[in-house]
Amino acid sequence: MKFIFTFVAIIFTANIYTDIIGKAEIVDGDTIIINDIRIRFTGSDAPESYFFGKTQKCADAQGKEWKCGKAATKKLEQLINNEEVRCTDEGLDRYGRTLGICYVGSMDLQSEMVRSGMAVAYLRYSRRYENEQNEAKKAKVGMWAGEFLEPEDWRRENRERDQAIILP
Repeated sequence: MKFIFTFVAIIFTANIYTDIIGKAEIVDGDTIIINDIRIRFTGSDAPESYFFGKTQKCADAQGKEWKCGKAATKKLEQLINNEEVRCTDEGLDRYGRTLGICYVGSMDLQSEMVRSGMAVAYLRYSRRYENEQNEAKKAKVGMWAGEFLEPEDWRRENRERDQAIILP
């Protein structure tokens, strides 16, 4: 009897967190949808391509604004290149999105996004991509070529501004 209980427990646990595999619909630089499952990349944070109707902008080395949120989405599209994507299921975030680490073949998409400077390592939650971020900073690629607000700070500022407009 103990053996059956252990076997059932192992099977049940193994099926809780299975990989999600399929063609990805790209929402932005750190969120995709596979098989109607919204997956938020864990360990990285990309600038917003569409947040309350706004796109996050960054400044290049000369101070010229560019739409880094749109550029991050485009970079992710290039990395995925219509290939099949495999994501781990790391559970749900507070918004009900599945958290995952996503791959095309053996390429870790979050790692490449951070290494290219089109996302930052989300160090508040994980140090997984800290080395890639340091490489991007040193090489001054992507957002690191100029100035930008961390995506989390940009969202907070823009969310507060929208709420201030709505509130009397």
